[in-house]
Amino acid sequence: MLSFEVRKPGGESEIRKVHRDVIHIGASSGNDLVVRARGVLGRHARISVAGEELRLEVLGSAPGSTVTVNGSAVKSASLASGDRISIGEATITLLNGPAPNPNRISAPPPRGRDAYSAAAATLPHSNPLPPVHNQTAHGPVPHAAPQQGRYPDPARPRYESLPERRVEEEKRPSPGFAFRAPEVWHEILLRLRGQGPLEERLQDIASYLAASTPVHSLSFLSISEASAGEAVAAIWKGSLPKPSRRFISEIVETGVAMDSFESGSRVRGIPIVRPGGEPVGLMMTASEVAAEPWAGDFLNQLAATIGFAHAERAEAALGEHAPAAPAAVAPPPMEDPLSAIVGDSLAMHNLKASLQRIASARAPVLVTGEVGTGKTLVAEVLHALSPRRGRPLVRVAATASTASALEEDLLNPVASADRRRKPGRLFDADGGTLLIEEVGDLPPATQAVLYRLLEAREVIAPGGRVLPLDVRVICTSSRPLMRAVEDGTMRDDLYYRISALTLRLPSLKDRREDLPSLLDAFAQRHGGPMADQFDVESMNAMLNYMYPGNVRELENEVRRLAAQLGSGAVKLRDLDGKFSDEKVELALSESDDLKEIIEKVERQVIERVMRKVRGNQSLGARLLNISRGSLIAKMKEYDIKDFRYLKRQDS
Repeated sequence: MLSFEVRKPGGESEIRKVHRDVIHIGASSGNDLVVRARGVLGRHARISVAGEELRLEVLGSAPGSTVTVNGSAVKSASLASGDRISIGEATITLLNGPAPNPNRISAPPPRGRDAYSAAAATLPHSNPLPPVHNQTAHGPVPHAAPQQGRYPDPARPRYESLPERRVEEEKRPSPGFAFRAPEVWHEILLRLRGQGPLEERLQDIASYLAASTPVHSLSFLSISEASAGEAVAAIWKGSLPKPSRRFISEIVETGVAMDSFESGSRVRGIPIVRPGGEPVGLMMTASEVAAEPWAGDFLNQLAATIGFAHAERAEAALGEHAPAAPAAVAPPPMEDPLSAIVGDSLAMHNLKASLQRIASARAPVLVTGEVGTGKTLVAEVLHALSPRRGRPLVRVAATASTASALEEDLLNPVASADRRRKPGRLFDADGGTLLIEEVGDLPPATQAVLYRLLEAREVIAPGGRVLPLDVRVICTSSRPLMRAVEDGTMRDDLYYRISALTLRLPSLKDRREDLPSLLDAFAQRHGGPMADQFDVESMNAMLNYMYPGNVRELENEVRRLAAQLGSGAVKLRDLDGKFSDEKVELALSESDDLKEIIEKVERQVIERVMRKVRGNQSLGARLLNISRGSLIAKMKEYDIKDFRYLKRQDS
């Protein structure tokens, strides 16, 4: 005959005895063990009795009706005397039965101050620690002063899942290794109280456990939506898979430890919960580690202690990085990011289509083009279109500082008063986008850091710690990078990684039909004259110019006109002198072939005349002193555009 203690939410409990080989549990009256409480289904579970073995099987499930044994969610589990079965809001304790199996899942410890006190209670008398403070709604409240080198508050209840008997058992060395709980907890608590971000402390704890205990696989994971399952600190993380979002969601919703089979490996996930029930992270280890007799309570208590320490530090959840510099602040989302790219030419239409196609890709992007073509703007639009738009876009200029200063800015730790989650500006981009301007000028040491980031999605921080990073890299360059590879100033393996997706921006002289739209956009931005305020001569001069500085040079001219004329009409004399210079450049240094030079000059002269006459072929032929048919043939031969779009009505 089996005896059960059934406890309902109000605290009411009763003892029930059942003598059957199969015991059904549920809310309906036809069950052997009737439990009427919220979350209990009509026929929820059954316990099968086979000799001395008891087996619990869950028959139904619904939101809020998870079945746990000793705090761990189960679908099927063996039972032993003293096990606690939670169904909905009811708790059923098995009062008699087989002796407990030391390898079964242990009960989760209480959270908050009790967990912290129980951990500190294992410290030796000779190593008392200063009291810590609990943050409440009314401010920090100090704990009771340590008594005789012990940390727990005598007025509070003892730690239920780690009674004195189990503490004494852990103090005795286990066979096969030297593991003494007082020494281990002393080191853990010292590291939790150390300076620096909590995630650095967690890495120190993981490294210490790997060196001093049989815990060979342990990772602390983010549970935030943007980076769920990403490790913030780990040992032997290669042997631990990245858990699925479903597994993480189940642990967060239930708040209890769970076992799972993830990517071919059996693992146990334990939630890291702050006092008050707010989950802030996940601790995961291999099931073979969790199955050790000493490991169940130890790992649960470690997670609870970290949760309490996390609350004391008042930091963001694991994996959520609060930027310290304005450059790392996520930009406000654009309603239509593509509207920032001005132009209706075929080249601009192709560019916008390419941006939409590659926006969701994780592969690095290389944006090339002449100086002033808008490479940084294209990178910002690409970030705004991507799923990472909620995270920062961090800009790094390769030529802004010396090699040592650049590496220090990217990776070096900062003062503890700066509440950044990880050292260096590189970590501000975690979960977002890293924009490297003029990547061809990166020093060799920084190229090595970038290559490791692209290859393994991790970097080596000062001190040798390997930290994972989830960053999309966008690089820009104003000069051909293959030449830098041939000269040996850039690593060839890095070049082939960053150029997985390459966008080549056209120069302004190759898309002159966009010039009126650009003039209007810059006029609205700087208060200058609109395109329709340029007379025919000034507009033709603007269209005839070659723009070595591209869009940036055009914007500077609009700024100058805005300062001198405001929004008034523009004549040829108002433009900078370089726009009225109509001489033809032969560029003899490029070629000494007479036929090629004549073709270039002929093309430039025809383009200049056709702009002047606004596409009027008859007038252009008379100015050139050739027939209209010859002019049309020459325009086809040289692929000269039709300039009739320049015509507009006289005001």
